[in-house]
Amino acid sequence: MNGTFVKALCSIGAATLAAIGVAGCGSGDDGGEAGYTGKIELLSWFYSASESRALDALVEVYNHDHPGVEVVNAAAIAASTAGERLRQRMALGSPPDSFQVNGGVELLEWVEHNGREGDNKLEPLDDIAASSGWLDVVPRPILESVTVDGHVYAVPVNIHRANSLCYNKRIFAESGLAPPTTLDGLRAVVGALVEKGITPMALSAQLAPEAGRFVWEHVFVMSAGPEFYESFFRGEEDPSDPRVRAALEASLTIAEHVNPDHESIGWADAARLVGEGEAAMFMDGDRVKAELQAQGYEYGVDFGMVAVGGDSTFVYVDDSFVLPRGSPHREPTLALLATMGTVEGQDALNPLKGSIPVRLDTDRSLYDEPSRRAMEAARAPETRFIPERTLVVPRDVLTAIDSAYKEYLRDRDTDRMMLVIEAYYPGIKEYNRQR
Repeated sequence: MNGTFVKALCSIGAATLAAIGVAGCGSGDDGGEAGYTGKIELLSWFYSASESRALDALVEVYNHDHPGVEVVNAAAIAASTAGERLRQRMALGSPPDSFQVNGGVELLEWVEHNGREGDNKLEPLDDIAASSGWLDVVPRPILESVTVDGHVYAVPVNIHRANSLCYNKRIFAESGLAPPTTLDGLRAVVGALVEKGITPMALSAQLAPEAGRFVWEHVFVMSAGPEFYESFFRGEEDPSDPRVRAALEASLTIAEHVNPDHESIGWADAARLVGEGEAAMFMDGDRVKAELQAQGYEYGVDFGMVAVGGDSTFVYVDDSFVLPRGSPHREPTLALLATMGTVEGQDALNPLKGSIPVRLDTDRSLYDEPSRRAMEAARAPETRFIPERTLVVPRDVLTAIDSAYKEYLRDRDTDRMMLVIEAYYPGIKEYNRQR
C-alpha cells in the first residue's frame, strides 16, 4: 500500500469495521484466569540487551494486574532462527503460549497454514483488539497487515524504521563530515574515511537476513530510490532492470571497507563497533539506536542517526504477537496480548526498543528526540510509508535471495546474483498478484 502512516481508523463502529473488513467476533475471553500463578512462554526474537529490557518493561505493566504470572521470553538470536524453532514445535503440536511475527506474509503463513485456508493455526483476536482500544488509533497499513479475511490475528506492538544509519559522532566531527542519506553522500564519506585509515562501515553478515538488510533496505533504497524499492518487492518490476545490478555493485563497493569479522558477528556486536569508534557507521535500522543506548552510549553525544533516503522515506516493519490454537495457558496469554495493545504497554516497550508505537494516542513526552522525529516523519503527508520486503515477499524467496547475497559478498559475481534474483522473482509476482 502506498500512503502515509496516518491513515488510521476514526472509530470502531460497525461502519468503520466493515470498511476494512474486520469482523466483530473472535475471542470473547476477558483475558483473565482468576488466581492463575505460573509461567507463560513467548517465543520471540527479542534477544539482544535492548530488546530484552524493552520486553521486560512491557511485562512489568502486565504484572501490575497479574502478579502471579511469570512471562518467559524464549528468545532466539534472530527472526529466522525463531521461525525455524517455531515451525518445529508447531509440527510437533507443542505451541508456545504466544509467538512473535511480522504482519503480512509471515502472519498469513500461519493463518493459511501449508497454503490451506482451512488449516488455521491462530485464534482471531478481534475482541482483544477492540477492548484494548487500538482499532481506532492504528494506521490502516498496519491494521491491514495483521488482518486476514476480516479478522485480526495479531497485536502489533511497534513500528521500526528499517532504513536507518547510525554513526559515531566523534569520528564524523573530527573528520568534518556530515552523515550521508544518499548514495553519492555515502560514497564520498566512505572515501574520506578510508583516506584517514578509519573503517567506514560496520557490517553483520553472520546471518543471511542481516546481510540482506544492508543491501536492500539501505543501499538499494539509496541507489534505486524508495519508489522502485516498493514496486520491486511488490512484484511490479523487471528483475533484470539495470537499477538492480547498479545497487548490487554499489553495495560491493561499500562492503570493501567493512570490519573483517563481519561474517562472524551479529548485529548487536556490529553496533558496538560504532559505539567504540572501531567503525564509523552501521546501517541496520533504528533498533541500533536502542542497542547502543543499552550498551551505555548516549544519543547525540556518542552517536547519531539519520534516515537513509531522507526523512520523507520510511521503510517500516512491525513486531506483533499472536495466540496459537492450543496455547497452553490461553487466558493469561490473552491478558498479556491485551496489555500489548494498550497505551501503557506500548509506552513501556517502545522507548527502550528504539521503535515508535503503533498507536497514535501515546505519550510522546516519554520518547527521545529521534523517536519523536520518526513519529513526525511517519505522520507527515509527504512521507512515503513503505512496507519492508519481509512483509510482502514469501519466506522461501527471501531466504534464497538473502543467502545468495551473503555468498555474493564473497564471490562478487554480479551475473550469478542477478540470475538468482531473476529465478526467484516470479514468486514475488505471484504472491502479490494473489493478494
